[in-house]
Amino acid sequence: MKKFGLSEKERVKSKKEIQLIFSSGKNQFSSDKKIKATYTAEKNSLPPGVKIAAAVSRKAGIAVWRNRFKRLVKESYRKNKYMLLDISEKDHLNIKIIFSPFLLNQKNNKIIKLQEITSAVVDVLIKIKSSI
Repeated sequence: MKKFGLSEKERVKSKKEIQLIFSSGKNQFSSDKKIKATYTAEKNSLPPGVKIAAAVSRKAGIAVWRNRFKRLVKESYRKNKYMLLDISEKDHLNIKIIFSPFLLNQKNNKIIKLQEITSAVVDVLIKIKSSI
């Protein structure tokens, strides 16, 4: 696994996995309430690691805005994934996270920048790490 890459194995893709995370997962919000993360952590799973996805409702904005949000979240996670990787490998955890906007939408935030998304994602990752 690359240190700063985001391979196909590190992404939540199947509908079954997404439904499982949303139904049995815990919610964590960034301190500024911009981003919500729904996550699950399975102990003693054989392939330890972290998988992520970004989900945005159509109500949040047009497709260009939604896709930009997803790209920025993936980039922010990719640069800061070391925060969770060490704990997942040490404790043999399989962590799955779905990021979604909470107070962010196109109507209130026409332009979203990587810096504001990164600070929210890092805040959520720290909260997830402390709650596991």
